[in-house]
Amino acid sequence: MSIIYWLFMMIGFADNWLYDTQQASNFIPKFIVHAFFAFSWFSLLVVQTGLIRKNNLKTHKQVGITGIIAFYGMILSTGYLYVTRFLELGYMSHLTQMVFSQLLFAIVLITIGFAKRKTDALTHKTNISFGCLLLMFPAIDRAVGHVFDDLYPIVLLLTYFILFGSFIWYYKKIKWQVAAGFLIWLVGLINMIMKDGL
Repeated sequence: MSIIYWLFMMIGFADNWLYDTQQASNFIPKFIVHAFFAFSWFSLLVVQTGLIRKNNLKTHKQVGITGIIAFYGMILSTGYLYVTRFLELGYMSHLTQMVFSQLLFAIVLITIGFAKRKTDALTHKTNISFGCLLLMFPAIDRAVGHVFDDLYPIVLLLTYFILFGSFIWYYKKIKWQVAAGFLIWLVGLINMIMKDGL
């Protein structure tokens, strides 16, 4: 799952780093800082998953400190983007409201997951892996738009149902994190569709 997240990030923002590198946002410090922390967080997530698969718990714990610093760097830089955009426009769009609500729940989950790293490995894993899904909407939205232009709405919804469903399949039940996250996503999606369309 960590590799899937990483691929969505790389494909979704491929225009920034691959084929449209001269776009204006690539030279604005607040976007550069955000991109650095986001790339670091999702790359470290892949590294951490690999360390667990190799049963290298000592290094996993050491890298985890760097990872949580990258996570909160990403959150702070994201928050700055939200604040500056709100001050610029004077309002928060329905899409932004949807993404922001998922971000807030992700912060709660990942913070709890990190706090439980020494006492509850299952909660640690679940909260961080599912919390990351809730951070993914901008990347998934852009990736689907890049690859499936004409089929964008159908593929976007299908992608999310598959990703949510994968957590249910893995745990063989609906965990409270997944139920709450799905509800936040669904309410935000319905609100956005009703107000703006998809």
